Amino acid sequence: MSPEETDEFLSGPHTGQLATNGPTIRPLWYQWDGKAFWIISGPWAKLYERVQRDPRVAFCIDIGDFDNGLVKQVIAHGSVEIHDYDAERARRLLHRYLGPDEDSWSDSPDDYRGYLRDDGPPGAAFLRLEPKKLTALNFSYARTRTKA
Repeated sequence: MSPEETDEFLSGPHTGQLATNGPTIRPLWYQWDGKAFWIISGPWAKLYERVQRDPRVAFCIDIGDFDNGLVKQVIAHGSVEIHDYDAERARRLLHRYLGPDEDSWSDSPDDYRGYLRDDGPPGAAFLRLEPKKLTALNFSYARTRTKA
């Protein structure tokens, strides 16, 4: 994919899978700013503990819509940096996945409105991954067969 196609793909509300040196893989919501991935984490997550010990990660965002022939993936490798919590960044990230109606967020098992406080949930932080290597692939195809 071209850089523009990669940015467009990463701007969609996809789930990314982050792998640490553990090994462990965790599906995550993220925000892509054109240069780095931003992920909310904190002491409630084993991921947070793992990246403190060893910040090296691989992050894969993919889509496999085989009914429509859409198959794309972006794989990032690098080291995570831990940053202070930023409620406005969290708001942008959560709007991507939950929509702009913040009052409806309380209907979920985890009331995400707590992430909008200035300090977020207790101990919350942002993980920032600026890829040292970014691979973007498009395996999409024209759908030619009907469903079995």
